[in-house]
Amino acid sequence: MAGLNKKTVIKYFAGIRVKLTVIILCVTLIPLGLLGYWSYNTQKEIITREVTANHIELSNTIARGIYENLEFTRRLLNSIGELKVVQSLNPEITEDYFNALTRHFSFFKLMYLIDSARKIVASTDPSVALPEDWLFSKAVKRSYQGSLSEVRTSLDGPPTMTLESVIRSPNMGINGVLISEVNLSSIKELLKNALKNSKSQGLVFDEVGAVIARSDENAGISDVAFSEVVDSDITNLKTINGESYLLTAVSLKKFDFYQAPNWTIVLQVPERIAFAAAYKFRERMVSMFGLTALISIIIAILLARGFTVPIGKLVEGASNISHGNFDKEMKPVSADEIGELTQIFDEMRINIKNTKADLDDKIKQLSTLYEVGKAVTSELNFVKLQNMILDIVAKVLKAEKGSLMLIDDAEKTLTIGVAIGLSDEITRDTRLEVGDSVAGWVVKNRKFLFVKNVEEDEEFLNIKKQNVKAGTLMCAPLISKDKIMGALNVSKSIPGSFSDNDFELFVNLANQVAIAIDNARLYRYAVTDEMTKLYNHRYFQQRLDEELLRADRYEDHISLLILDVDHFKHFNDTYGHPEGDRVLKTVARLIEKSIREIDIAARYGGEEFVVICPEKSGTGALVPAERIRKAIEGFDFRINGVHVPITVSVGAACYPDNATTKAELIKKSDTALYYSKENGRNRSTLYNPIMVEHEE
Repeated sequence: MAGLNKKTVIKYFAGIRVKLTVIILCVTLIPLGLLGYWSYNTQKEIITREVTANHIELSNTIARGIYENLEFTRRLLNSIGELKVVQSLNPEITEDYFNALTRHFSFFKLMYLIDSARKIVASTDPSVALPEDWLFSKAVKRSYQGSLSEVRTSLDGPPTMTLESVIRSPNMGINGVLISEVNLSSIKELLKNALKNSKSQGLVFDEVGAVIARSDENAGISDVAFSEVVDSDITNLKTINGESYLLTAVSLKKFDFYQAPNWTIVLQVPERIAFAAAYKFRERMVSMFGLTALISIIIAILLARGFTVPIGKLVEGASNISHGNFDKEMKPVSADEIGELTQIFDEMRINIKNTKADLDDKIKQLSTLYEVGKAVTSELNFVKLQNMILDIVAKVLKAEKGSLMLIDDAEKTLTIGVAIGLSDEITRDTRLEVGDSVAGWVVKNRKFLFVKNVEEDEEFLNIKKQNVKAGTLMCAPLISKDKIMGALNVSKSIPGSFSDNDFELFVNLANQVAIAIDNARLYRYAVTDEMTKLYNHRYFQQRLDEELLRADRYEDHISLLILDVDHFKHFNDTYGHPEGDRVLKTVARLIEKSIREIDIAARYGGEEFVVICPEKSGTGALVPAERIRKAIEGFDFRINGVHVPITVSVGAACYPDNATTKAELIKKSDTALYYSKENGRNRSTLYNPIMVEHEE
């Protein structure tokens, strides 16, 4: 009896009724669920687009209002600076006028006037003082450019910012600066007015993420990456104080405003309010889903003699495969043809999964190689190229340490051009003979090296016999047109963390890197002086033309330094030309170490060098000039173990302050150089019109 009951139960569950029930439920509920899910998400997407469009429209209005307020204030300040009562710098009259202005214009919180000697001659607050790092020249520059200061916030008052305007006298030129601390509380009222008919909250942030204004004091602050907002608007769901908000962030920089500040407008609305209609629709769909399930079961019971569970499992497994889910195993639940078919499907799942993984790796490699090739082949600047190569390789392979080593053709040694994860001392002082250590072995044998565990690999331990630290590494020779140029090294501290696919990608990257370095070297040879490795005279002339055009376009300054090694002819006559060449090479390296990355150093001819200093005024150019002069003066240059002093004289001139053409700029700098040499040498001199007699 018990056996009969067991057979009856098995037969029942294997009967057509259960099978049909499963089929009908799948046929009715899956499409309904998918349709409901799609409709729900579509409705949310539509709501999101509408809310975003409304936020962006409101942001445009708010941005225009903010800009007009700031622009009106800036222009008003400039107009005040043009009044004779202000230009006169009369303390009593000016202070009375300033007090009247602050009473009439509430956004002027504080006003004060500074003469050319950095003295406050009039102010609305007797206690006001200039910051210690305040410079008159920078204030003049900011005034010309319309620059806005950073926003300052405090707990007991509204946010403020500082505006500056140059004071010009008809007879004396620029003789003062008008400074106003501007109250930004009007931005809060602008937000409230723009959002009075909206359920959204509004906030305005400055460029460092500080709140300038908010429409509602209860409006929370989200973790928006404001640096990303400049490039494109951000619309996203964010959690603020435990509640989800639909948020739109827009930068003022996206609008074509003159001198717009790098502020961000954030409009946000609670998700429960924004998606209220979608949530009601979801509740109705859930109810409909339950009712449909009940009806489907009743119909299946009435119609049926259904399909078996194995069919349902097989359908489920096939559905997972069709949707790209290859991880869920398909286990046969019967020993019949359906079970056999399930087994075949599971084998197919495994094959497809492995094939897809291989294809994904290949596609990733091809995509990476394409992007890397496009990046490195477009860069010809040798220093920038080295940094770009190592940065890309380290990021792609997630390496902890890396270095790009190049062969010195003259000395046949390997030195580190750029490095990641290594100390400055190691990067600077490492010098390997070809064949020494790991990189030297790779260069000598022109073989790629992949060590999964450096502490267990015998070949690696034979190459590097000491200072072996746990980890894994890959090292590649850089070969182009059968010429060895150096080695590329990457490593991780965890053994086995580089895979065979990583090594295959590394090999392909190294081949591309070698071609890019070879191209950049050829370009470098064409534009550099063979002895000093600085840029040559022709390239200097070309870059000076470009920088002068840039200075005109942005109404900026550019300064030129001309250096001459003091008593160089006497040095050559005393110690010989080979030692003179060594002096020139040393001076070139010291110049490179003493200037900014954007500065351009070149050999002008003989023992003369030049440095182009973009965005530098004449007085500003004396800073790198003195840095160069002191570095050369303090260098311990020795011949046969005896210290031989080396000094340079420097002349500087500024465009457009001292010259209006390239030829004139070079001539003025040269005049300043001769002035330095005629007045004792080993000094830096900025061109002055009194030196004109030295030109004639």
